[in-house]
Amino acid sequence: MSALTETRPSSVLPTDLTIAAFFEWLEGQPRRFELVDGAPQMQPFVKRSHSRIVGNLDHMLQTQIDRSAFLVHQGDFAIQTGPRSIRYADIMVEPAGGPPGGRTTDSAVLIVEVLSESTAPEDFGPKRVEYQALKALQTYLVVDQETPRIWQWDRGYDGKWSAHATIVTAGAVKVAALACDLPLDEIYFGIPSAANNSQD
Repeated sequence: MSALTETRPSSVLPTDLTIAAFFEWLEGQPRRFELVDGAPQMQPFVKRSHSRIVGNLDHMLQTQIDRSAFLVHQGDFAIQTGPRSIRYADIMVEPAGGPPGGRTTDSAVLIVEVLSESTAPEDFGPKRVEYQALKALQTYLVVDQETPRIWQWDRGYDGKWSAHATIVTAGAVKVAALACDLPLDEIYFGIPSAANNSQD
């Protein structure tokens, strides 16, 4: 067995991993990790509200998009954001047609992260920068899991990103690249705290 596949405590993490070495090392880990410039970074456990919102988004996207043209992934397929960086978004949509045995994509069209207190610095900071550097990405969404509020960045026709997020608190998020609308009522379906904080 390779030394990289041995389970190690999180306090003794390897450094300077290639993407191939990271996937090999990941096979022996009981927790989820991302790879940030060659260093594994442990991912937090999520709350039920987080999981419900992700499921709601997945359902809406699956029922609206052309599934022969696009694939929807729910946090389980890697996005390569750099030569030694791997991220796992809560929701990611990529064009269909990639090799079945592939383990990564850099062709995401839509990326969604559901916000939590522990992930906010990453979602608004390094992750946003990495995601927006992907040539194919058209829309990046950060979804508050406590109240109906979504930060939306879109790539313009000139290829440049909007300098500031559009904050959506009512109605629907429009994803032009996928020709679909994501109503906030449906995104937050089953989330009592969001219903109580609705600004409709």
